Amino acid sequence: MNDLVYILNTDLVTDQNKISTISKVDTSSIQRLIRTYKQDLECFGKLDFSFQKTAKTNKKIYYLNEQQATLLLTYMKNSESVRNAKKVLVFAFYQMKEKLKNLEAEQMQKLAFRQSLGYKSQLKQQKLKYENEIKALKYDLEHKNELSFKRKLSEKELLELRKILARDYNILCMKEWEFSLFAEKIGKNEVFEAILKRLENKLYYYKNYDDIEKFYSKHPFFKKQF
Repeated sequence: MNDLVYILNTDLVTDQNKISTISKVDTSSIQRLIRTYKQDLECFGKLDFSFQKTAKTNKKIYYLNEQQATLLLTYMKNSESVRNAKKVLVFAFYQMKEKLKNLEAEQMQKLAFRQSLGYKSQLKQQKLKYENEIKALKYDLEHKNELSFKRKLSEKELLELRKILARDYNILCMKEWEFSLFAEKIGKNEVFEAILKRLENKLYYYKNYDDIEKFYSKHPFFKKQF
């Protein structure tokens, strides 16, 4: 009997009619046993029932869980049909529990698969977001030193120009007052090597401006050497 055990209100149950069929005991006798031993049966949970309409009256149907049904069969006469009914009933509950377990595992696998798809989609979106951010950052870095010579450069733009000229072209760019100060120092009988060293130091300074400024910003008590 394929439908011997089924789900009722999330519980696995059978009913008096099905027990009657497999045990070959009439339903009235089974109902009488249920009413007689109701207190014992309800040690394993409340007995559920419903009314089934018949031609003459409403027939009361009792629903029993695995423990209640097994206990009820032990209260019957130990005939061959009852013994067979016990084996069939135990196996039916076992089959249904395994079926539900497999179904639950399958549902969990499907849920995990759907979640993994969602996670992969989320990772893909995050990757795209980061790629776009990197592209934007790369663009900013590539264009942050672009200078316009159609107008007077700001101090910040002039500094960028001096850094570019020093780093990429080995050209030292100096303001007039800087050159005057530099020439004044040259005029104080400095030897050629010292002059060349000062020029090299100045060029090195603008080539490595960012790193040097970063170093000295962390050491405010040091004076710049260039």
